[in-house]
Amino acid sequence: MSFHTTLVDSRILFVLIAISILSACAKTPKPPEQAQFTQLQIREMQTREYDSVSQKDVMKSVISALMDEGFIINATDNELGLITAAKETYALDESTKSIAEFNYGAGSGTYQTTLRSEASSIVNKHGDVIRVRITIVQKAVSNAGGNIWSQPLLDAQVYQGIFSKVDKSVFLEKEKI
Repeated sequence: MSFHTTLVDSRILFVLIAISILSACAKTPKPPEQAQFTQLQIREMQTREYDSVSQKDVMKSVISALMDEGFIINATDNELGLITAAKETYALDESTKSIAEFNYGAGSGTYQTTLRSEASSIVNKHGDVIRVRITIVQKAVSNAGGNIWSQPLLDAQVYQGIFSKVDKSVFLEKEKI
C-alpha cells in the first residue's frame, strides 16, 4: 500500500466524518415557548358567555369571526354546536435550511414549514346563556408532510381577538342591525 493511497483513504474518511458531524448538528425545529397556565386559566381564556341571543346566532357569529381570522371552516354540527376550522401559513425554517442544502443541494430538503392552526369550537346553551369555547392547536408540518411539532395555542391575545369579533357580531344580531 502506497503513501498516496493512505492519504486518499484518510481524506475520504475525514470527509465522511465531517458529513456525519454536520448531519448530527441539524436542528429539529422546536415549538414556540409558552407561558404556563392552570387548566382554569386556559378555560377562562378560551370561553365566553352570551345572553339574550340564540345558539344559532352565536354559531353564525363564531363562524364569521373564524373566517375573518383567515380560517377555512371544515365542518359544523348544529345539534352538537360544533365548529371545526383550519388555516395555514408558511415559514422558512432557517434551523434546518443550511444543512438540508448542504446534504441535498440548493433548493432541496425539507426546510419549508407549514404552520397549521386548527380551531374547534363548542357553542352550547347552559340555562339562559350560550357558552362558547374555542380551542386552537398549532402544528408545524414539513414540506415532506411530516409533523414536526404540535401544541395547543395558549395566547390570550389571539383568543381575545376572535372573541372581540364574536362580541361585535352578537351585539349586531341582538340589535337587529
